[in-house]
Amino acid sequence: MNEKIARRVAVTGMGIVTAIGANLEDFAEGLFAGRCGIGPVTLFDTEGFPCRSAAQVPRVSETPLPDPRVARRISRCDHLGLEAARQALEDAGLEPVRDGGPKVGVVLGGGAGGMLSWEGYRRSLWRDRRFRRPSVLLASAPCTLTDLVAGHYGFEGFRATITTACSSSATSLGYGFDLIRAGRQDVVITGGSEALSELTFAGFNALRLVDPEYCRPFDRNRKGLSLGEGAAVLVLEEMERAERRGRIPYAEILGYAVNADAHHMTSPDPEASGMTGVMTLALENAGLAPADIDYVNAHGTATTINDRLETLALKRVFGAEGARKLAVSSTKSMVGHCLGAAGAVEAVATVLALYRGKVPPTIHLEKRDPDCDLDYVAGAARERDMRFAMSNSFAFGGNNTCVVFGRFGEESEGAP
Repeated sequence: MNEKIARRVAVTGMGIVTAIGANLEDFAEGLFAGRCGIGPVTLFDTEGFPCRSAAQVPRVSETPLPDPRVARRISRCDHLGLEAARQALEDAGLEPVRDGGPKVGVVLGGGAGGMLSWEGYRRSLWRDRRFRRPSVLLASAPCTLTDLVAGHYGFEGFRATITTACSSSATSLGYGFDLIRAGRQDVVITGGSEALSELTFAGFNALRLVDPEYCRPFDRNRKGLSLGEGAAVLVLEEMERAERRGRIPYAEILGYAVNADAHHMTSPDPEASGMTGVMTLALENAGLAPADIDYVNAHGTATTINDRLETLALKRVFGAEGARKLAVSSTKSMVGHCLGAAGAVEAVATVLALYRGKVPPTIHLEKRDPDCDLDYVAGAARERDMRFAMSNSFAFGGNNTCVVFGRFGEESEGAP
């Protein structure tokens, strides 16, 4: 790589809203305590569905906006994302008026967006047409949050919304990394947001991919995933710029990769070639050897085939013995599968693990599947000295993304 453009990328701020915590400190507390955020859904009527539970955010804070017309049509998904962005910018010590401009970009992952607003509008038509408000439909597109964050804070740089299903926000981190690495941006606000909606809930129930109680990744009795909602935003910043501001990064993004199975709309390649390939490519992009990785935040959906294939892929990348030395966990066991926001939520969990030297647990894992025979940190968090970690996101359509993080100040013998 041309040394002139090989700039280092630091994580200098994080904000997050999930079912186990509405800010970074509360989320970290719930994460390492093994708190379960999965419970009854109250946003819409779940009568008749085989599963009636999900990881729903108890209370959504609403970031004040100067234009009341805009505020009235913002979706639940947008509120979650705006709150996470506000927290992340505050955490990074960035002043948008001073630190905005053309060298600050916004790249966010999108999922169902404001689908819940569409559903509310539809129900209002059934009840009484006098109370319909078509303006709420403007917030339905996945790109709405990206535009809101950029416009609200005056960021004039690159603006993009990534939609690669459940890997969307992980892919957005990779795109932000590339923009800074190549010198196109100095700061990128990245991550993603997702709100529960009846359509998504019905779809996963129809596919028979959800557990009626709560998800149990890697457990022999697992019955499927638990849906979740939330938002996570990370501030990525060129390392020298962060140092000039006196900021000590949480971690450094060292590399990432994306690929596609091109196998099936909902099922991964049964040979795990896509999962294996994306982790291998991410390590190469980061300049690391498999033996450098200490922790893997697994995709870990608690669906039978995904858990087994991810375990197989880890063994292929790290070797059978090397894989057994890894700490592997699925934070979806606590926050559910947050779909478009999942990659960013799990990236925050991975960064916190490196920063605090503690591996989050996989909860609800009681009887391990014989085909899932790695160390999944079952039940309780574990102290561990970690230098490098990766976060996996494997989505519908075979859209795979792997992001590699390093503890600030660490270098591998194989690193550039």
